[in-house]
Amino acid sequence: MDGGNLGIITLIPALSFFVFAFVTRKCILSIMLSGLMGYMFYYGPGFFMPTMDAIVDAASDWDNNYIVIICLLFGCLVQLLRQSNGATAMGNWARNYVKSQKQVLLLTWLCGIIIFIDDYLSILVTANTVLPLADEYKTPREMLCYIINTTSAPVCLIIPISAWVVFFSGIFGEQAEAAVVGSSAMEIYYHIMPYFFYPFLCVIFVLLVILGVVPKMGGIKKAYERVAAGGPLWPESSAAQNQSGELGEVLGAITDDKAKEEAAAEPHLWAFLVPMAVVIVSTIWLGDILYGVALGIFTCFITYLPTRTMSLGKFCDACYKGLEDMLFIAAVLVTSLFFRNSINLIGLPDYLIEVAAPFMNAAWLPAIAFVLIGLVCFATANIWSIPAVCTPIILPLAAATGASIPLTLGAVISAACFGAQACFYSDVTLLSASACRINNVDYAVAQLPYIGIVTAITLVMYIVAGFVMA
Repeated sequence: MDGGNLGIITLIPALSFFVFAFVTRKCILSIMLSGLMGYMFYYGPGFFMPTMDAIVDAASDWDNNYIVIICLLFGCLVQLLRQSNGATAMGNWARNYVKSQKQVLLLTWLCGIIIFIDDYLSILVTANTVLPLADEYKTPREMLCYIINTTSAPVCLIIPISAWVVFFSGIFGEQAEAAVVGSSAMEIYYHIMPYFFYPFLCVIFVLLVILGVVPKMGGIKKAYERVAAGGPLWPESSAAQNQSGELGEVLGAITDDKAKEEAAAEPHLWAFLVPMAVVIVSTIWLGDILYGVALGIFTCFITYLPTRTMSLGKFCDACYKGLEDMLFIAAVLVTSLFFRNSINLIGLPDYLIEVAAPFMNAAWLPAIAFVLIGLVCFATANIWSIPAVCTPIILPLAAATGASIPLTLGAVISAACFGAQACFYSDVTLLSASACRINNVDYAVAQLPYIGIVTAITLVMYIVAGFVMA
């Protein structure tokens, strides 16, 4: 977080993004324009060359490209499951037990709870399992995406067997102040879990929405009204993501007339379960979703072709179409890193900490940490490094002021979870929207009332707990 700290000016690019996103509904354009502002503020008239260098740096960043590659492979696997009709077979099987829209939503919620190993994996499996059923029972895509997104990252934090847990326990274990909580990194994590207010509230709140205890509101309510009036299951701006056309033509896939005329594969449950089992087992065994998805695609190749589920041409077409579907996400990830570097350059994180510092005392610090880190994660989609950078700053303050260390660490976790779920262009939001074939901005706007309620309740809980435990 090395920046120039230009004071209140640092807020302009972040606020501008939300204005642009709401007005244009064009995510990449909004990100680029907002990021460009940061470089213009910092470099003045000589902004052009540094801006171009920053775009190249964002496009070549190793960590970012790791996520991009996962997304691209994710798109290939999803298309293979769809084109093999394996996902259809899974839906046919689930249809024996699901008889209403509410049951579809409950199944979606349950899948998100069960698949707790990895948030990407949770999104992939859940979306492909329930999407055909959700469409059959006229479920708006915004609602489906809300459930899938809300039961991905929060559940991975609550059930301590995931990459999130390894990452955050490692960060906390390195802090000397956290030794009062536990003697090892994992012991620290286990002891602070009761203070994960935001993840727990997310999972409970979405269930209350499904059951009708919490009424439909905002964009979700409008989505239901659209469907009830005979409109499509997705908003107008998501129409392109739901068109069926020739596979792979944009990228020049290896296609011939025979592949184009090939009849749809007969739905077989194994065509879904075998690749997904390989993905799950490989992810657990090798400890990396990248390897899991790659081996899942390889499994599709060695099972679909010999069984004539797909020809080689159709297999290639499906992979190319999957890559095409994910190009938007890849572009958003690169441009969002450009934006993140832009606001770091002008010192937005440092400015927020500077503004909040006078209010940090034992009672208020956990709540301030939740708001501060949450805002920066929300603005930057930097769910991993922002908590990693802020924890060594926040934790000594907590120890110095006498604030509860477990409660403060719980607030850091909640802030990261808020950023992952609420940010318009976080990797989790993008993948959830893509899996549900809906525009990420439309979805993010639709869920805002629910996010706002859960965030407000969480903040109150940290304030009350801060005063009680100080």
